[in-house]
Amino acid sequence: MERSKHTLKRLVALIIILCSVPDLYAESHRKIVYNAFINREMNKWGNIIHSIETNNPPTTIDQKIELINYYYGYIGYLIGQKKYETAQSYIVKGEKLITQILHASPNNATTYAFKGSFIGFRIGISKFKAIYLGPESLGYIEKALELDPQNVQGTIDRGNVFFYAPGIFGGDKNEALNLYLRAAKQIEKSKDTDQNWAYLNLLTTIGIAFDKLNRPNEAKLIYEKILRKEPNFRWVKEELYPKLLARNKK
Repeated sequence: MERSKHTLKRLVALIIILCSVPDLYAESHRKIVYNAFINREMNKWGNIIHSIETNNPPTTIDQKIELINYYYGYIGYLIGQKKYETAQSYIVKGEKLITQILHASPNNATTYAFKGSFIGFRIGISKFKAIYLGPESLGYIEKALELDPQNVQGTIDRGNVFFYAPGIFGGDKNEALNLYLRAAKQIEKSKDTDQNWAYLNLLTTIGIAFDKLNRPNEAKLIYEKILRKEPNFRWVKEELYPKLLARNKK
């Protein structure tokens, strides 16, 4: 009987360890992506995506959303670098995962937001597609916020629509800023700010929005908040913050 108890305890312990492995993997991926982001080493970001795809393909909804999140950030970088063909390949991969999730979980608000933003990436590659893809992209983002008005991804993506759309098509940088600020508060309330590349990117976007709206003092405060949170964030430390200071010397 005693031996059976010890065997049962070892089995329970083994189950606990095995169940914790995906979380450890996720934590490791998150840290690598975060460090790649703050150090502007996007090759490492691409490498971790390849590693996940090859060695640890996602099986659960949470794991798939995690990988979509990494695609999301990496695609934005690729489009900014005009690497459109590579970006297109990741858009296809992301949309495949999005379809899988919505088939299994048709009311997943975050995934609807990603669906809208991935359509938006297609517009980023081919601007002429905005006429017919723009309403479709916005429709999915609004669907996300209908399902969950507090959804962070949906709030950010709705802000992006306002920020990047021309004024004649409903663009409004003030409204975008309000949405970005709301999303930042939601992340801070959830206490999901450590080693979170998306949170740091959102704060940076807020700083840029303040600057674009000719509110340099508020932009300065945001950049200083970022550098208190992450002193080694090169984009802000070496580029955005020094340029803001140089432009606004008295």
